[in-house]
Amino acid sequence: MLIEMAKKGEIDPWNINVVDVTDRFLKKIEAAKKLDLRVSGRVLLYAAILVRMKAEAITLEALGKDEEMTDELHEYDSFQFLDEPLEFSEGVDEEIDEVIFKALMRRRVRKISTLKDLIEELRRAEEVEKRRRRRKRRERQEEFGIDAALRVPHEESLEEMIVRVEMEVLEALKKNNPVTLFSLVKTWDIPTLVDYYVSILHLAFRKKIEISQREFYGDIEIQKLN
Repeated sequence: MLIEMAKKGEIDPWNINVVDVTDRFLKKIEAAKKLDLRVSGRVLLYAAILVRMKAEAITLEALGKDEEMTDELHEYDSFQFLDEPLEFSEGVDEEIDEVIFKALMRRRVRKISTLKDLIEELRRAEEVEKRRRRRKRRERQEEFGIDAALRVPHEESLEEMIVRVEMEVLEALKKNNPVTLFSLVKTWDIPTLVDYYVSILHLAFRKKIEISQREFYGDIEIQKLN
């Protein structure tokens, strides 16, 4: 889909802006769904990764912490020479994958300038995500019938976060319309801001709210649907 967009002149393959590309990519998916066209799982995965990349770009710009990520990115780079993923003790590999995945997001924001860069980084992130999913499936199989009821899948955790943010947004809109993303976030750290940003994108995609952004890396206005 990205190559097709470049061929049609919708994006500049030699000057990629992650925020702009993400917005255009999501519009393509929405248009395909309206036409009842099938959207592959891979395209949806790339969309999710792009959303995270856009969120990282905006939060890094807003918080001015780009240079503070250097050590973490070097930590990720040190894994690139491995042909096979390292195996860690129980619980540790999940934390390592999370560090690598977040570092991947920030690394893309810093280094992507061409369509080739973007596609390569999306494929790297796809491999990390595949590994995470394989491990989660293995864990579910191992724990099925033992303590599966105590485990909360990632999808449910994400949905709970979206519901919580939706309640906060609707409550805030009772007092002011519109409200802004930055006004909703009480704790100014990158993970929290990304959680709110991703939740708000989901809510907008589900037609629960309307959002607008006047400039790249700027605050996001949230309004009730007309």
